[in-house]
Amino acid sequence: MSSFELIEYKFSPDDFSLSLEDEFLLAKLTKELQAVDDIEVLRIGALKLLELSVHRQAIIRSLITKLANLEANVIKTYYEE
Repeated sequence: MSSFELIEYKFSPDDFSLSLEDEFLLAKLTKELQAVDDIEVLRIGALKLLELSVHRQAIIRSLITKLANLEANVIKTYYEE
């Protein structure tokens, strides 16, 4: 079995910083949620945000899987040569 070098990638705080668009969206949604008086409207908003969060997580998981498969194929090709 061939050995390989494990490469560690360190993240910086800048890798997770919000874009200006993200900050505006966060401020807008925060303001809207704070202004809600009707519990049913709040419930609907919370469910929509939950749906968005789960959908984003699925997209991230898919992208990570695709990247891992690409890297695995590159490694496989490299060791087959």
